[in-house]
Amino acid sequence: MRFLLRYLGVLLLFGIGAVHLYEYFADHYRVVPVIGVLFAINFAGAVVLGLVLASPLSSLPGIGSVPIAGCAPQALVALGAIIFALGTIIGLLISEQGTLFGFHEYGYRTTVMLALGLESGAVVVLAGFLALEMRRLRTRPTYRTSL
Repeated sequence: MRFLLRYLGVLLLFGIGAVHLYEYFADHYRVVPVIGVLFAINFAGAVVLGLVLASPLSSLPGIGSVPIAGCAPQALVALGAIIFALGTIIGLLISEQGTLFGFHEYGYRTTVMLALGLESGAVVVLAGFLALEMRRLRTRPTYRTSL
């Protein structure tokens, strides 16, 4: 189940990036000051988070020795992706209710609804993955050696 949730989260992150890239070009967000840059950064961030979450981080040399993160590097990436998706949702809600960097979003058209669905789905799926990963870490046996 952890595997399924992890890779579903990766696909949802790629979807978030794709929607923001589409809006950057098709909806001409690239010409909107600050917002255009944020849409490009959102695309890049979603792709990077998806790639890192999909990669076998625990098999990289030295990762296991990193305090806290070394125990469950994918859990840390999933937490970052949840924060990322929530930040994107909050940014959209702010721009719908008022202005964000002088920009006001009007209406929930198809791409906005798709983005909200993907972002909400990513939060739910990655929270499930994170919960299973934390449970796995709590139940993992500890090995002690005596000298």
